[in-house]
Amino acid sequence: MSSTTGLIFSYIIGLIFLIGGLVFLLFLDDNRFLFGVPYTLVGLLIVVGIHMSLRRRKRAPAEGDVRGH
Repeated sequence: MSSTTGLIFSYIIGLIFLIGGLVFLLFLDDNRFLFGVPYTLVGLLIVVGIHMSLRRRKRAPAEGDVRGH
């Protein structure tokens, strides 16, 4: 699997968690916060992490190799 495909799948999984958590918060009667908050936080963490990774990936070629190699 290429890194681009992995990023796409990770982004999709993050969106599933985020949307699922919001659905739990909105429509679940019992244990709404028990299920909704953790799923929403995990989804948000994954989506933000992938977004930051994509920003670093786009910025890296423009900066050149700054690691000293």
